[in-house]
Amino acid sequence: MKKTIIIILSALLLSSCNWLLDLEPASSLTADDFWKNGSDVENGLVATYWSLSKALRTGVWDWGELRGGNYEGDQVNGNDQYDIIYNLITSTNDAALWTNLYQTIARANLVLKYAPDANMLPAEKNRSLSEAYAIRALCYFYIVRVWGDAPLFTEPLEQYSASEVFRERTSKDILLRQIETDLESAETYAQPVTGDAFKRSRINIMGVYAIMTDVYAWIHDYDKVLSVAEKIDALAPPASDSARWKLLDIVPGASQDVFTDQWKAIFAKVEKDADLATVNKERIFYLHYDEFENGVNGNTTYFCTGVCKAMPSDRLYNSFGAGDKRKAATFKTSYGVRKISMKFWPANATFGSGGFVSDGDIVLYRMSDMVLLRAEAYAANGQFAEAVGELNKIRTRSGLRAYSESDFLTSEDLILAILKERTWEFVGEGKYWFDLLRTGHAADIGGIENPQKWLFPISKTHMDENQKLTQNPGYGTGE
Repeated sequence: MKKTIIIILSALLLSSCNWLLDLEPASSLTADDFWKNGSDVENGLVATYWSLSKALRTGVWDWGELRGGNYEGDQVNGNDQYDIIYNLITSTNDAALWTNLYQTIARANLVLKYAPDANMLPAEKNRSLSEAYAIRALCYFYIVRVWGDAPLFTEPLEQYSASEVFRERTSKDILLRQIETDLESAETYAQPVTGDAFKRSRINIMGVYAIMTDVYAWIHDYDKVLSVAEKIDALAPPASDSARWKLLDIVPGASQDVFTDQWKAIFAKVEKDADLATVNKERIFYLHYDEFENGVNGNTTYFCTGVCKAMPSDRLYNSFGAGDKRKAATFKTSYGVRKISMKFWPANATFGSGGFVSDGDIVLYRMSDMVLLRAEAYAANGQFAEAVGELNKIRTRSGLRAYSESDFLTSEDLILAILKERTWEFVGEGKYWFDLLRTGHAADIGGIENPQKWLFPISKTHMDENQKLTQNPGYGTGE
């Protein structure tokens, strides 16, 4: 597999523009003799997922997790992350680079161009197109939330042309319409999941619905959130024990040890395809890492190894309610440093030479996310009973008392309660900062009062290479 990926990466695109593609030089293998059959298309998709895992191995935390007051930084061991945590970001911060996301988009564009004419079974062709559309939508969704306006590419660039490569920023509103269109196409081409042993590291129809839910919540189209929720329920009836996706159900009175074991199973690394039939049904879509294929992710250096790049703040740690079993299942204090190693790593894991390798799975979407976004949609629409019902599914399994409708006077009160629940539920999962932005609490809760600082700066590397780009307000040209 590793050899195949390297060959494909060197052959998929022709360009020397590293701000967009940053690929190896093309080999003698070209589009004329490559995109012929299903195997070629599958290899192209593997390369696309490889790029996505590269983009999010640190981006999931830099872009969506670290800002907003939940972490403390260490300037020596994680200078870039320190600046993100304390809102000192400049255009030279590595997190300001969008290169890896555009690499992924470029590869998805190749699949979308060539798969329709490849000699392969119609169902496999449609599945490949669905995945490519969904990946492209997910990448642009990250770009919109992190940088706002950005260049738009919906066709592959197979020959270098400065006028084509160096583009102006497209309005985020247009990008969001493109995201919606891509997700609608992904839904159209998606194939039914017919077996239990399917790869949750690939975007299937439920993954499409998960991204849709996230996007519609972001643009506050809560009627569409609830419409997609009906499709999710049709695929995974909540009362069905045999459904392929199911909210993790832990008896409220379960012991801490029982809770911790089941909670950690959501995030445990899947070692073999044979395990995929029994992996926790809470997962919808995750990124799989392998030390010898697509490499490792950065979560141990961020959250666990030695002096972490990001340590949970007192505010986050002390915000958990009394009796919330997620607290003990998430945090661990080691040598006087608080870490979130309980949640993500096997018990008694050791790191460093000969120790545990940081190639665990990164879960991007799970059923709890869908439940709480649905609760938010109900709350925004004034449907308190429905919102509280969804919210309590997450609270009571964690050991907290159930809310009642009378606990809330306004929709905003209820949305704030849901936001708190998401904060406790998704520690370390790359959602917190985006949740603050979406719900309008980046300033009062997140502590970043200047709205011009809510977006990241455009990287100085990109600005130097592409003179058509303009910097985000709030950042000087030399920052």
